[in-house]
Amino acid sequence: MVRTREPEAKRRQLVEAALAEFAAHGLAGARIDRIAGRAGCSAGLVYTYFGSKDDLFDAVFDAIVGQAVTEIPITPEDLPGYAGRLFDATEAHPDVARIATWYRLERAGAGRSIPAITEAGKAKAEAIRAAQRDGIVSDRFDPEQVVALVLTLATMWSTLSIETAELSGADRDHRRATVVDAVRRLVEPH
Repeated sequence: MVRTREPEAKRRQLVEAALAEFAAHGLAGARIDRIAGRAGCSAGLVYTYFGSKDDLFDAVFDAIVGQAVTEIPITPEDLPGYAGRLFDATEAHPDVARIATWYRLERAGAGRSIPAITEAGKAKAEAIRAAQRDGIVSDRFDPEQVVALVLTLATMWSTLSIETAELSGADRDHRRATVVDAVRRLVEPH
């Protein structure tokens, strides 16, 4: 990693280093000294920029959500295509899926939420609500349920045990096609 004295560049380096550390060890197992070492700085600088390990974890999640919203914007008129792009991103970035799993394991019921996730979810639900009003998306489910179902279908292969995933015997292209078809069937108007 290239060392820098520019504060914003150093902050990005710390977030990138933390992403790798949190993906490998979770929030509880991550170590600030390892994150600082990966970023080429002192552990004190991590605390200067982020305050705590929890706040750094939140910053990593904010970055992930921001990148996903920018690179994979929701397309309510084509939710199957959106699910396919989410599937592609999950396959391309397994560290993100691991961090999401750690988040569910370590933050469930902790009373600490990440605003970027909440805001992104609300924006997606509103886009789906509008598409339902226009008759583009089925209204069989509430918009919030549609968001949860689409996200779950798009990322399901990364959350299954290896043994269960292998039961399908499907290659990557077949798994992706399954996701796209399932979302199509879920959201097509009656």
